[in-house]
Amino acid sequence: MSRHHTPTPQAAHPGPRTGPCPVPPRRGAVVPAALLTVVLALSGCGADEGAGEEGEQSPRAGTERLIGAAEAGMERASSFGFDSAGFYTEAAVEEFRDQMEGSLAEGEADVDVEPASCEEPLAAVDWAPLLLGSDAARVDFGSETFTGTGSIEIAEIDGEDEASRAQEHMGHVQALVESCPEVRLTQLDADYVLAMDEVSLETLEPARGRGEGTVAYSRSRTLAEGEDDGMIAAQILFTRQGDDVVMVSFIGEPAASSQEFTTMAEAITVSTLEALDG
Repeated sequence: MSRHHTPTPQAAHPGPRTGPCPVPPRRGAVVPAALLTVVLALSGCGADEGAGEEGEQSPRAGTERLIGAAEAGMERASSFGFDSAGFYTEAAVEEFRDQMEGSLAEGEADVDVEPASCEEPLAAVDWAPLLLGSDAARVDFGSETFTGTGSIEIAEIDGEDEASRAQEHMGHVQALVESCPEVRLTQLDADYVLAMDEVSLETLEPARGRGEGTVAYSRSRTLAEGEDDGMIAAQILFTRQGDDVVMVSFIGEPAASSQEFTTMAEAITVSTLEALDG
């Protein structure tokens, strides 16, 4: 039985605390690599990771403005009951970028996709704001009532090339949802069905124009044959506002792709954007 129940709004958390580290699904889960690298060197999660010769822990990634916005988003997340959090350190960001070089997006994963025409758009969305420039921050959070992980990822766009990459990602998401709502994958001698669906936004404006606004989609992975008890679901909201991009996502049990989690993801995104503007 799922451990999830409808989160009850609580008094605002005074700020993110370091708690139990969220546990990511294994690589064979066939979900975006951008959502998989969760516990490399999070603050308070393996404190020796990223330490220098004198044993000093690597600092949190991101400038004060981005870290402050991530904290504001985490405070909103805590009002929904997500009260354990870990921030990416600079060392974790560098390791994340290194690992992404071997991801599905680089075409090195041993995965067969049917129809074959969906292989390229599926790989194209395997991307994350942390891959933009040097100014980026991320916090992962969890709750005892949700089997999975939430995250807030923020990056500042630097130059036209990065602006184009952000806009291209939005286009890739829209193309994937429209042209490949369901694909079959074979990985590690197992067959899976991966389903994608557009998420209906209630608060945020859909992306348009020069790429500002939000693209949102959900994806679920189940075994091609058998019970659905092993379903892994994800929901991703990617927002551009001016020269900032924010990605709020959930991954884990089936509830992660529900409208309830969309409502929470939008509220977290709004709080993060407001802090960036402030």
